[in-house]
Amino acid sequence: MITDPASYEAWYHTSRGRWIGDIEFDLLLKLIRPAAGDTLLDVGCGTGYFSRRFAQQGLSVSGIDPDHHAIDFAKRQTSNITYLPGSALRLPFPDRAFDHSVAITSLCFIEHPQKALSEMWRITQHTLTLGLLNRHSLLHRLKQGHGNYQGARWDTAYQVMNNWAPQITPAAKNITVRSALFFPQGNKPAQWAEAWLPNRIPWGGFLVINLEK
Repeated sequence: MITDPASYEAWYHTSRGRWIGDIEFDLLLKLIRPAAGDTLLDVGCGTGYFSRRFAQQGLSVSGIDPDHHAIDFAKRQTSNITYLPGSALRLPFPDRAFDHSVAITSLCFIEHPQKALSEMWRITQHTLTLGLLNRHSLLHRLKQGHGNYQGARWDTAYQVMNNWAPQITPAAKNITVRSALFFPQGNKPAQWAEAWLPNRIPWGGFLVINLEK
């Protein structure tokens, strides 16, 4: 749960938070490739930071999260996004209800991520995209067990590809793995390196898995 939604949201408006948010969102957008008017479900939307950014791209966005305080905060930020309290383990939507679904560092806090993945796959028409905390990264060494990372699970691409993805039906037609935030400190050298390192390198702190139906 987010103990203080306002403070959590405010971090994204700091210099480092803004840089990290931009890096993560740009990578997500590059993989999803949505069209204006597409529908998207943000699973574990929290304060709605990424929900709002997707809506700004012309998508019809809904967000779901079990944290009522975060949902209430998100509702106060905008009126063009539908927010609902609920669990990723039982999504209250029919099959293929959304063109796209995303879970951005939210499955990291779910004990049964495979079940959440199956639910997201069920309600998805085209692409399902996971933003995960990468165990094989500098971010893991720096932040594991600290601050908002307390209680989070750190995953690997191998784990998702070999343990999670084989359990969904129908099987994904294509799975793409990318990563970002190789040097998450956010200082000038880190920003310079980030601009040059390709997202195909699997050691960034933000691990993205994109599955296409």
